[in-house]
Amino acid sequence: MSAKCYLKPGEMFFGGETLVETLLGSCVAITLWYPQVSKGGICHFMLPERRRILRSHSRDLDGRYGREAWLWLQQQSRVLGQPLEAAEIKLFGGSRVLQTSSAHGGGDIGRKNVELADTCLQRAGLQACARDVGGNGHRVLRFDLNTGYVWVRHGDSLADGPFQEMAS
Repeated sequence: MSAKCYLKPGEMFFGGETLVETLLGSCVAITLWYPQVSKGGICHFMLPERRRILRSHSRDLDGRYGREAWLWLQQQSRVLGQPLEAAEIKLFGGSRVLQTSSAHGGGDIGRKNVELADTCLQRAGLQACARDVGGNGHRVLRFDLNTGYVWVRHGDSLADGPFQEMAS
């Protein structure tokens, strides 16, 4: 039996033999899974980025921001000794959950989060093998680090509908 972990917004996890669950709205989760070693990681970020200079070896990373969460996942992959190209990468979340106007500084934060994740992957020469992004409402996500499988359930309440397995 695997350990279980609930990932809150701004948190990140890397390891193996764990079932990670999280709840996404406008936040985005990026999952990495290395089938060769049955280990991987996940981040759950809330905002695309903040204004600060980041270095690839930075130790003071904040998982609430997509660019920093991505950098952390890259660092963990290096520690594991696995190249990013060997990972199965999946992308989730980025829903529209608040009806705010761009004129008031709000805009569609979910869309901006997805754009940042796509930009990070493109700059690294990578592509997600599965994605479930955008739309309205929330997603409940389960990521099994034993198998790399990710299940997603959509809805307005946690009791809505069954989980769907995302293809590897």
